[in-house]
Amino acid sequence: MNHQPTFDQSLKKLLKLVFALVNLVFIVSCESKEEPKPFLTGLGMGIEKTTLQVDNIEEAITFYRDSLGFSIRGEASEGNFEGSLTMAIGMGDMTTFELLAKNDTLIADSIAPILRNQTPNGIRFFALSSSSVDSTFAGLSSVGMQLDSTKEYRRSSAPAEGWSRDTGESQRMSLDFDAEAPPAYLPRFIERIGSSYVKAREDWKSYYIFTRMYGTHPNGVVGTSAIKVAVHHLDSIAQQYNTMGFETLEATDSIVRYSIFKNQELHLVSAEQDKGAKNYLANRTDGVYALEFDVVDIDSTYQYFKTELPETAYSKTANRLTINSEHAFGVQLEFVQEPESQAVFAKTYSFMGEMDTLAVNHAAGLYSKYCALCHGEDRQGYTADHAPSLRSKSLLGTSMNTNFLRYTVQFGRANTAMGGYLDKQGGPMEYIEIELLLAYLNKMAEVESPIELSREPIAGDITKGAGLYEAKCAVCHGNKGEGITAPALANPMLLATATDDFLRYAIAEGRDGTPMLAFKDSLSDKDINNVTAFLRSRASGWDKPQELDSIKVPEPEEYVLNPDSIAPVFKLRENKFVAAEQVNKAFTEGKRMIILDARSEVAWRQMHIPGAAPVPYYSEPDEFIDDIPNDGTQIVIYCACPHAASERVLATLRRYGYENTAIIDEGILVWAQMGFPVRSGS
Repeated sequence: MNHQPTFDQSLKKLLKLVFALVNLVFIVSCESKEEPKPFLTGLGMGIEKTTLQVDNIEEAITFYRDSLGFSIRGEASEGNFEGSLTMAIGMGDMTTFELLAKNDTLIADSIAPILRNQTPNGIRFFALSSSSVDSTFAGLSSVGMQLDSTKEYRRSSAPAEGWSRDTGESQRMSLDFDAEAPPAYLPRFIERIGSSYVKAREDWKSYYIFTRMYGTHPNGVVGTSAIKVAVHHLDSIAQQYNTMGFETLEATDSIVRYSIFKNQELHLVSAEQDKGAKNYLANRTDGVYALEFDVVDIDSTYQYFKTELPETAYSKTANRLTINSEHAFGVQLEFVQEPESQAVFAKTYSFMGEMDTLAVNHAAGLYSKYCALCHGEDRQGYTADHAPSLRSKSLLGTSMNTNFLRYTVQFGRANTAMGGYLDKQGGPMEYIEIELLLAYLNKMAEVESPIELSREPIAGDITKGAGLYEAKCAVCHGNKGEGITAPALANPMLLATATDDFLRYAIAEGRDGTPMLAFKDSLSDKDINNVTAFLRSRASGWDKPQELDSIKVPEPEEYVLNPDSIAPVFKLRENKFVAAEQVNKAFTEGKRMIILDARSEVAWRQMHIPGAAPVPYYSEPDEFIDDIPNDGTQIVIYCACPHAASERVLATLRRYGYENTAIIDEGILVWAQMGFPVRSGS
């Protein structure tokens, strides 16, 4: 396992160690002020993945999907090791279980050394998440551990295509004790290049709940709770783990348990402790013999396997179900009831399907604490500050398939009593709590399905619409949309998040249970369109109305704004995010820029930064990439935030060699709320 380094290698490692120690100090001082972490994984997120090497990956995929009940979609693809085929199975706790095989159609010389030697089916290695493998290298080296240098790699050897967050460059960094033949009983360490581990920890609750809700498995598995390593000499292997800095939970003569992250553990097990470990060690050197998974309900999991597997394949005790390694491609699979605290946590925040009583009660508490003051204890509305009813099926139904209410709660309404409640906006709620609150409002109002609305713009006569607004709407909404006894309409955020048909529906159908009348019987369709167009024309501000163009998408020769000027110099966060204030300053000063809107063209027509060209993240980049000059012109990208669409566009442009690129950190919604220029069209 431990190779003797040459002088050059030692010098290189020494220099790397110095750099890594500096980096370690930076990480500890800047990223972990609230929760200091040991050098081992820094702000890592626990188990990254376990890798099961198999002879025939198609056979393994079929069995793990159809007989063992793991959700597997798609087909095996090229892995990061040369000549490998892989299939990743995501777990609800954000861990990954990976199937790995050699591509037998390739000649031996084109296959990575780690795969060349034929090995029996079984766990080949496991990896832990590290926020800085350089710091992990420094820390382990400082206590005398011998390791290979860190290495960068891509998750797949296949080239990136289309819109993707894949820049075409390295996506991971790994650290191994021996990269070509990693010992199966020691971990690899993996860092996701460019990931913000601080943000991931801050938003862990949201990530976990969403991953769990969408990453369901028929067998009931919700996460990897333990990696079990069979060892011949427990004391010596445990000493290595102790030296590395693992936190010991239990230590006996036959088992040592270590804490990894949250509910995840690593167990070192001797042959005397477990029959599975004994069988494993009879034929192999030290390595992972078993994986333990949490399940939602152990009895349901048992019934599933009772239907799908022969009785000889599994055994069950009161709280554990075990599938023998010979029936799972060389690894013993154990399924245990998840901890009660974890189950309660999941039920409290999950909102898909029938909401658990815990979720309903928690959401009701959120509503009472943050919303009832203005919207009323019974959601009736108009208790204070003209806050609308949140019992209205019209409002909730038209918001169900749009972001209107979501963005309203997240970002608030500038210059009104409605503040932004998302923690990233200085509010008290995490993303998942807002989603839970919205689901609760729909449940309480018995809104089961959305009211479908068109995303297309609505044309109308703005002048006639202004007269109709003054005659029919101003008495409640104010002459300048300021709100008198009804919500304020003179709000960029409202108009940035409300589609034309959303506004039109409210005018035509009214809001049930509120003073908002339905005007479909007193106004013609044409007049309703005119009022809608008038409201849309106020998107830049009530006192800064604009004529609605039948706005056309900029031609390629119009992409560059202020072509005779110089490009701005931005200060970027994480080498990709620029503050809206910097962009607005450059825009006002007439600097040379290209502004790209990563949302749909419909959203672009609804509201965009003047001069921005729509480049929807789902369209093929080949359709326009040749029209964007790559000459140092500053390219600025935005979406509605967080950064899902804009990051895909940024990464794709950088893959094509566009280096002078940045994302507006706050997105178009906050941009509009900050009073910066926007345009709309129909």
